[in-house]
Amino acid sequence: METPKSTKRSFLVYVLPLVHLGACLISMVGHVIPSLQYLGIIWVGVMLVDLPVSAIAYALAWKHGTVATIWVVVVGTLWWYLLSRGAGLLIDKIRARAQLGRRTGPPLHHHN
Repeated sequence: METPKSTKRSFLVYVLPLVHLGACLISMVGHVIPSLQYLGIIWVGVMLVDLPVSAIAYALAWKHGTVATIWVVVVGTLWWYLLSRGAGLLIDKIRARAQLGRRTGPPLHHHN
């Protein structure tokens, strides 16, 4: 059974991927609404923070721009999900060790 704390934590895993997806979509709004073309600069930031995933997109972009864009949106969003998930697991592991240390108390030192 999920506790409110674990529900909050499971929701947080989706924050960075949703921010990534939102940034990708906002940066492309200029294609639909010409007066918002200046938002395209966001794409530069997306490409930078998506490294190493976007390295493949840089290689594809010259001849296959659509494939490169789809790669960044889909694989980049998945990348941020995996990073968030990994960070969550690492935080859980650190917290579990800290709680175990509190329950057992400080190590005993033997004096000779």
